[in-house]
Amino acid sequence: MVAVVALLSSCTVGPDYVRPQQPVPDDFVSGPADQQTLPRPKTQWWKHFGSAELDALVEEALANNHDVRAAMHRIAQAEARAGIEAGALLPLVQAVGKAETARKSRHTIGASTTTLQHLDQAGLEASYEVDLWGKNRSAMNAALATAHASVYERETVAVTLVSDVVTTYLQYLQGCERVAVAARNVDNMKRVLAKVTRRQQIGEGTDLEVQQQNSALHNAEATVPILELTRDQMFNRLAFLLGKAPGELKIETRTLDGLAVPEVTPGLPSELLLRRPDVRRAEANLVSANANVGMARAKLFPSLTLTGDRGWSSSDLINLTSPGSLYWTMGAKLVQTLFDNGKTNSEIAYYEARWNELIEVYRQSIVASLRDVEDALLTIRYATDRDRAQADMVRSSREAHRLSQESFAIGLIDYLVVLETERTQYNAEDGKIQARHARLAASVALFKALGGGTEDDEDQDAGKAGQHSSGGQSDEVKG
Repeated sequence: MVAVVALLSSCTVGPDYVRPQQPVPDDFVSGPADQQTLPRPKTQWWKHFGSAELDALVEEALANNHDVRAAMHRIAQAEARAGIEAGALLPLVQAVGKAETARKSRHTIGASTTTLQHLDQAGLEASYEVDLWGKNRSAMNAALATAHASVYERETVAVTLVSDVVTTYLQYLQGCERVAVAARNVDNMKRVLAKVTRRQQIGEGTDLEVQQQNSALHNAEATVPILELTRDQMFNRLAFLLGKAPGELKIETRTLDGLAVPEVTPGLPSELLLRRPDVRRAEANLVSANANVGMARAKLFPSLTLTGDRGWSSSDLINLTSPGSLYWTMGAKLVQTLFDNGKTNSEIAYYEARWNELIEVYRQSIVASLRDVEDALLTIRYATDRDRAQADMVRSSREAHRLSQESFAIGLIDYLVVLETERTQYNAEDGKIQARHARLAASVALFKALGGGTEDDEDQDAGKAGQHSSGGQSDEVKG
């Protein structure tokens, strides 16, 4: 009987899981001309920026951010749900103790009698639903895949959090530099205003020149509060990402110049994109939906439940454990649903539709990852070109402004030339800061597009082995 039950319980009616095919190109059209393969960053990619302060902020955010903590609790919920479903694979055994008293009345012609009956019982009860068609195992597999999906969701939250922390940190440093440049521009304009005023006082200048410089100065002064507001908002957002109040956050760095531009080495695009946590989460949801299809299909077939109990039963508590009080029962129940008004078929149709929906979600996540990488590579290429051009522009504008001041001092050029070179120098320096920030931010976008980086070769091999053994992410998994 045990052999028959074991044989029957090995049967499944659910479909085998096969990963949907989605073509992934070998090369990226937006990569550098001399290297078309996808960059391969390390897992702790933020350390490529060479900032100990940034490293500490990221570690603190990963430890204290409330979204990450909430995601960890969702993992615990999914694991507990998987444990609930796994419990149905083994018999349910309960210890039972009962004490019953019954009053029975018997009426006859001219007489009535009443008796009290007391019964004490102690023993074990067991019940087991034989998983003939894999219904319970499919439910467990679905719950396990959902648990895997919650793990990848937590990784997605962590990748997004780290990229937000790094991006906000860069935006804050950019704000600090832009405020400093704007303040220097204001000071420089004040010095020029003093020169123009002295020239007007000795009759070499005009009131128009004084008012023009005054207007330019006030415009520069009005720019500073706007930049300060943006800078302080980034500071507050960084504190929020770290899960603390702004008053508790201290940042010493004030410039982007101390940060290194990350360099990455080539790798395999298809492997990297499939390692993105959002792609892996989409596939885990596919595995879960596939298992749910099998669970629903199994409900079309009969269910077999075995029950049994053994213990002691006596009307006198003192004789409860005597050999004569022993009892046992065994039973089996086979149930086949004959009519449920289409409920089971509708459930199958629902899970099959859910499966088809998640196939498209999975494929769309891969297409989205391709777009993210292409956009990031394009941004890196053009931001690098812009950064270099802005650096040349700053050098030229500074020299032009110096020469214009010297020429204006000896009366060789008109004041409007000085005003224009002044404006050009400020715009060039401000643009250089923005170009530097764009170049660094593009690296962050690329790391995020790759799913936050990859492990070393040894860790990758171990990870693949772990995925295969878990049965949740291999190319073909029993549903």
